[in-house]
Amino acid sequence: MAGSERTVDVGSGIAGTLALPRGDSPHPCVVRLHGFGGHRDEKGDLFGKLANRLANEGIASLRFDFPGCGKSAGEFGDVTAALYRRAAIAAMRYARSAPGMRPERLGLLGYSFGGAIAASCLTGDAPKTRALALWAAVGDPAADMVESLGADRAAEAERAGAVTVPWGKGEIRLKRAFFQSLGELKPLDGVARYEGAFLVVAGSTDRLAKHVAPLHDAAVKASSRAQRIIEGADHFFGATERRSPHVETLLSETTAFFAAALKAK
Repeated sequence: MAGSERTVDVGSGIAGTLALPRGDSPHPCVVRLHGFGGHRDEKGDLFGKLANRLANEGIASLRFDFPGCGKSAGEFGDVTAALYRRAAIAAMRYARSAPGMRPERLGLLGYSFGGAIAASCLTGDAPKTRALALWAAVGDPAADMVESLGADRAAEAERAGAVTVPWGKGEIRLKRAFFQSLGELKPLDGVARYEGAFLVVAGSTDRLAKHVAPLHDAAVKASSRAQRIIEGADHFFGATERRSPHVETLLSETTAFFAAALKAK
């Protein structure tokens, strides 16, 4: 690790990891939002590895478990868009107020479903961010999540109030409220109002790559914008492989993006 890490309580039982660079503070800070059913370190320790890269650039970072995930309090089945948005905003506020941070130099990264949540945190009561990166973002939550989980299961949740869905090596139970809340997330609308630096990335073999160009094109007010399709990469960028060139590309380009956006005078 290029600096130090410590476990923190972001608030309301939300567990996080704050990574600090070596050297004098204050530091810019990047908050990371993991994917649906994931955890703060993400597949193949993607978020942990990014924390190290950012620390090498003098940038702090905060990654956390959404409610009901990892070591955070709550039941995963209680997930809704509003619950996750509140958790993300709590983390952003924590990152701004933590000792040694530069509150005006806040970055935000959302991965997969976390990308849709990140886009919902660009307006309203959310702290202002200077740089936003989206990895393999869910660009149309109501359609993308139903496609992933199954239209028949979404219909069963609407009829019965809840549904059990196979997930990884086990099962998860989702309530009607989750599926109904997906319509609250409108990533294109959020990005269209964003005025900071913007980066959107996906792998060429990921079905969510279809959202890269629309999200990029929607960012008409961004101070800078860039899009990247990593050829041959999947939704996880090969994170579980021992040596994936796609992970190196993803981490190096994302680090360079945040360094340029958050360290510039």
